[in-house]
Amino acid sequence: MVSFATNTASSSSDDEEAIIRHDEHHHDDEERVADIIYSHFDSYQRSIGGSNVGNSACRAAAALRSDLLSAAIRNTIHDDDHDDDHDDDDDNTINKDSASQEATMAVLQVINATFSTIASSSSTSNNSKKNYNESVSSSLELAASFACVTSTKDDDDDGRMVRAVINRAAEFSMVEKDGIRMEACRLLGYCVGGLIVEGTSSPSILKKRGGSSTANSTNSRTNKATNQVPTTNTTATISGWRLECLLLAAEALTPRITDKIAKVRHAAITACKPLFSFLNSNSGPKKLEATMISIQSISMWILTNDSSAGNRALVARTLPIREEEENNAVTCIVERIKDVDIKVREAALDNLRENVKLERLTEDQRVEILRMGLTKRCPSTYAKTVELLCCNWLKSCKFDPIALLDKLNPVLNENICEQAAQVLLRVTSAIDCETSTEKGVELVRKHFGAPEIRSLQQQVLVKRNIIPDAPQGSDDNEDEEEKLEPPSLSPSTALFLRVKIDSATHNKSELISEIITDIPTLCNLLNSHIDTLIAFHESEAYDEMDEDDIAAYEDDKNFISLQLIHMAKSSEVLSEEGSRRHFLTIMRRILARLATPDDLVEACVKAMAAAHDKEAQFLQTVSEILVDVEDDDTFHSNLHDEKAIVIVRQMRIIAILSIVLESLSAQMVDHPIMDGFFQHLSPAITSKNAIVREHGVICLSKFCLLSSAEKVMEEFEPLLMTITGSVEERVEVRAQAALALCDLALIHEKMLLASTEDAENGEDDDDAPTKVAPPMPFKAMLLEMLGHAKPGIVIIAAEIAAKLLLAGRLRDPALIAHLVLIYFDTTLVSSVADDLEEEDDIYGDGAEVVKQVGSPVRLQQLLSIFFPTYSMSSLEANDDMMASIGPLLSIVNQKLTGLMLQQAMGKAMLAEKWPIVKMVEYICFTVDLADKKKNDESCVKEEVKAVADDSDDMMESTQADHSEENQNDGSSNDMAVVEDDDVVEASSTLLASIEIAQFLSEEGDGDAAPTYYSRALAKILGSASIDVDAEDGRLLRQLKSSVGEAEYAHDDGPTVKAIKKLANMLVDVDDHSDDESVVSAEGMHSQASDVEDESMEKENPTRSHAIHVKSS
Repeated sequence: MVSFATNTASSSSDDEEAIIRHDEHHHDDEERVADIIYSHFDSYQRSIGGSNVGNSACRAAAALRSDLLSAAIRNTIHDDDHDDDHDDDDDNTINKDSASQEATMAVLQVINATFSTIASSSSTSNNSKKNYNESVSSSLELAASFACVTSTKDDDDDGRMVRAVINRAAEFSMVEKDGIRMEACRLLGYCVGGLIVEGTSSPSILKKRGGSSTANSTNSRTNKATNQVPTTNTTATISGWRLECLLLAAEALTPRITDKIAKVRHAAITACKPLFSFLNSNSGPKKLEATMISIQSISMWILTNDSSAGNRALVARTLPIREEEENNAVTCIVERIKDVDIKVREAALDNLRENVKLERLTEDQRVEILRMGLTKRCPSTYAKTVELLCCNWLKSCKFDPIALLDKLNPVLNENICEQAAQVLLRVTSAIDCETSTEKGVELVRKHFGAPEIRSLQQQVLVKRNIIPDAPQGSDDNEDEEEKLEPPSLSPSTALFLRVKIDSATHNKSELISEIITDIPTLCNLLNSHIDTLIAFHESEAYDEMDEDDIAAYEDDKNFISLQLIHMAKSSEVLSEEGSRRHFLTIMRRILARLATPDDLVEACVKAMAAAHDKEAQFLQTVSEILVDVEDDDTFHSNLHDEKAIVIVRQMRIIAILSIVLESLSAQMVDHPIMDGFFQHLSPAITSKNAIVREHGVICLSKFCLLSSAEKVMEEFEPLLMTITGSVEERVEVRAQAALALCDLALIHEKMLLASTEDAENGEDDDDAPTKVAPPMPFKAMLLEMLGHAKPGIVIIAAEIAAKLLLAGRLRDPALIAHLVLIYFDTTLVSSVADDLEEEDDIYGDGAEVVKQVGSPVRLQQLLSIFFPTYSMSSLEANDDMMASIGPLLSIVNQKLTGLMLQQAMGKAMLAEKWPIVKMVEYICFTVDLADKKKNDESCVKEEVKAVADDSDDMMESTQADHSEENQNDGSSNDMAVVEDDDVVEASSTLLASIEIAQFLSEEGDGDAAPTYYSRALAKILGSASIDVDAEDGRLLRQLKSSVGEAEYAHDDGPTVKAIKKLANMLVDVDDHSDDESVVSAEGMHSQASDVEDESMEKENPTRSHAIHVKSS
């Protein structure tokens, strides 16, 4: 508990004592103001912890003021009895000023004692701190309430007491101790809340009846002043000394909002909550409004960047939304819906529900809120979003779901609108249930009364039909153009009805009959919408409208037609034979018309597939439709010539076949009707139009997946190889053909082998009567594409090579070398961007680029995962990864030599485009990482095996080993030295150094490689760290030999100097090995050596691979 009497003498200054000193004419029996204040504060502290917890600060402040007034009256009467000759008016003024000064100093003394208690509480126990916290909070709250009540009730008071309290709190808010700064911010918050509420209270004659009634009336308004923001119409009366006090408090709180301590920032933000009301006031003080705008800007920064989730949640919950400003604050709050902390997300959604109208949000913001909120990953966020959707947005639309969906634009945001419609239907169906398992329904039920629930159900669950009721009194002699116009059906209505059918769980047949009536009605409506759209394209209005209006009209009609098709597909009425036949007839007619919009083709094909019981019947219908498409001669327009009509016909065939091939199962492989499909497809593959050829190749790749392996290898593989290898073909077409070959190679294992064997047989067959150029093997074609000048082909080839290497269909270190080169090429992305500016971007744009095949960003992500995964996939793959250094050095050398750059430009190109040092280091790191993983796995397996083995089995194996050693004593002794030497595992640094040294000695000598390139490679050798004592002797001798040859092959000073560093390290390595002479001299051990080599390959294939390759 805070003690005030003990701190009085020590804390008050001489000036303060002089101010509060009684006048000389006071007698000893007069009551002292400070004593009354101290006693009330002590009583209030005790009451907070006792049973009388309802005694609030406002009631206590009113009671204290009443006692002070009573004491002042008694003292005045006492003075009148003793001093009859004095002037009464002057005495009353002096007594009043003196009492006011003494009360002010007493309150400041209480505040000083309270903060002194906080400063001394650091050395106390946790229980004592808890008690101190309660006493501190109660004392500061009572001090602020008393200051506000006293300054407000005294008409001639200039707010000296509350001004003094604010100034004292501002002083304490700048001290070093965190707890004092936090409590000072809370004290400022208490003062701000009390000033606003007391300053805006309306006068009433009922408040003059006594102190008790005043306390009761004040309590209801100021009990939670710091937690409630006043309405905008109450801030206009703030003026005079109250405004000055609020400005002082706001200026003191502003630096504390960005305090280094999170709890201080939290207290400052909480204290500013009542001040935010001035931002929405049109008649409030402009000076205070400007200060609060600055605080709002700081708060928006905190909302985004504060490390404390509690502070972000507090700002998200209390940040005001100014009606006249731009949507900066709204944008910040919407962004917090995807915050990592659940409390921040909930606070942001609560703020949007309570303070932001639907009209204030843009269409993108509405969609973004639903996209981030209606997610199943967080049930609490989902429930809060449902509460916002129903209690704010739907209520503002008078519970009309169609009006709400109109504001969300279902044509462009179908998925979000579908989720919103599902939520509305689910909440409306469950809101009148006594129990509900969904939290969102419970939140909505708390906001709605019985009349609102009835209005909600009447609007959402009202009976609707795809054909609205015809208007009464319609004229039978209306114009033909009006007859062609279909009945009014908005996109929002179509979507809502479709979702209502899909969401139905019981009485679905009745609901379908209520919405659709029957299939002929739906089909007639669908036909009318399509006919209207086709007629629009041929009308004069089409030429007069701009592109945006045309696109909007087409999108609306197509969207409604798609919703109608989806209704028919998902409904149960297609089970009836007559309805099914009628529906198939309409679908066939729509697909056969070339004028039908392309956006409807996929939906029509899938709906038609759902209407067939067997796939064979579906294929037969599709075959008939393709014939009808080729025979259709109704597509005539002045804007289309015959060539354009042919292209439209081919694209329609490709679109239908692509969707059909995607929907068929593997049972339809080599079906007789499939041969007829290829006859319709082949003209598109050989078309003169590049776009038609590209889509034709894509469709051909799908067609090959449903063909047998023999047919693919005999007919389709040569065709795709020809397209891929054609230099005259466009990049897009070649890329699609290569991707098709990749997919087929992953399915048919022997396809790539067959192409390689055919090429070799063609080269060796000299007796053939007519020589035909053998087809290029796919691997050779892939290597050629990886080195192509066009980045688009390089990216496609790299992705194909990564797939085939990881699947084990291809093994070649040269392919890995090309992939490493592409992975480190930083100029690839910019070069592709330049190409896309010149040509059509067939791969998409924006965020979708990352998902598209052929995107350099996507390729970088794939390769970053490919290299470690491939190295860890098998020991052979790790060997190929290590062996790729040699081809990599040669490829970079060829590229640099072909450019013929000057030394300065060559260095820049080597550093930016082909950083050879980083490439070699990355390969070594990846290989070492794979070796470490394999070693860890082998150690774990050996430990598990050792624990599982029985002791008897171990004894038997030991005896068998001893007997075998006795029988082969001589041979084992002779091979001991060789075995110990073979099991040494070579490091990746040693193997990489061998590759570089051999390149410098063979390909890098003289003018074969640029000087700057040789220096870069020699620098790698000079900085290599090789443990000569731990490495394999034969590999060290091989490296020493290659280093010596490289040293003699170059005459460049820096290159030779760097090579000599490694040569000096290898000076102690012997040129010849005694073990090798022993093994080679004794022929009887040749078989044993083969066995040892085989075992070595199994244990360490990377190292054995290097030994055999380099020795050969």
